[in-house]
Amino acid sequence: MKKFLIWLGIILASIIAIYLIIAAIAPKSLQVEEQLEMDAPANMVYNVVSDLDTWPSWSPWHQRDTAMVIKYGDVRKGLNAYSEWTSESEGNGNQKFVEVVPGESIKTEMHFEGFDGANYANWAFSEMDGKTKVSWNMDGAEMPFLYRPMVFLMKGMVSDSYKQGLANIKTIVEKRANEKIYDGYKINEVMLEERHFVLNRQEIPMANITQFYQQNLGSLFGKVQKAGIEMDGMPCGLFFKWDEKNNTTDMAASIPVAEAVNIKGASSLSIPAKKALQVDYYGDYSGTAAAHSAIDKYMSDYGLLNDVPMIEEYLSDPMEEKDPQKWLTRLTYYLAE
Repeated sequence: MKKFLIWLGIILASIIAIYLIIAAIAPKSLQVEEQLEMDAPANMVYNVVSDLDTWPSWSPWHQRDTAMVIKYGDVRKGLNAYSEWTSESEGNGNQKFVEVVPGESIKTEMHFEGFDGANYANWAFSEMDGKTKVSWNMDGAEMPFLYRPMVFLMKGMVSDSYKQGLANIKTIVEKRANEKIYDGYKINEVMLEERHFVLNRQEIPMANITQFYQQNLGSLFGKVQKAGIEMDGMPCGLFFKWDEKNNTTDMAASIPVAEAVNIKGASSLSIPAKKALQVDYYGDYSGTAAAHSAIDKYMSDYGLLNDVPMIEEYLSDPMEEKDPQKWLTRLTYYLAE
């Protein structure tokens, strides 16, 4: 028995010695970096990563635990975006975007329950010839001496998660770049010829848009017909300014016409030939916000700016098509040069 205890002591002492040696040579903190090239613009990849609402669609931790509970702060995108999570399999923690350069880089600060100190993840987006090299690295907090052997195990696990996360993002952005579909709306890039409009323009409360159309379109039709001018499309709303702070809009009820004209009692506008984005929206006029949002996201992904006016062209006649879900509205955003 005594001999057994001696040998057991030697074995335990050896195990402890080996563990201490490993702890002495192990990295003091977890350092991981993975990279992947994606066939999509840098702004697009940045927009996916910088928006915490997108993380469940690509994050490997979210996908391993679909029951993960996530709570968000007041900011969910860009600088100071914050989220915290609880998960039986992935642990509990929180993160905050502490440094952001739109389209170029993101730095997040993370805290994990059961571990002291702050951990940082850094994202870099470098675009060349329409492709983006995405770099994602982990700069972990310094580990207590006796915990350092865990770094060897954790490094492989985190590296695999980073690789999977980058692969998931690549699938998302390359599909979006190829299909150009946002929130279910197909974004069409077009080159439009010169267009001409007869219109009545005014700054009005947003709540009065429908009333404004009703008051002006009939009289515009009458003026165009009386002048013997050829129409070149369906009635349109032209929007020059959308002020959500004051709930007002600078807009015009308009009739497209075949050539530039001057009509007494109405204004006229000609828009030169230029590039534009268009979306076809089907449904009641009050539901166009989602289609406008889709175009906004597309412009953000490609670093585009729009020129005024934005056009809503009402291609369906409600007197003939009684079902509002079949009403077609074409949204046109001219692009600034």
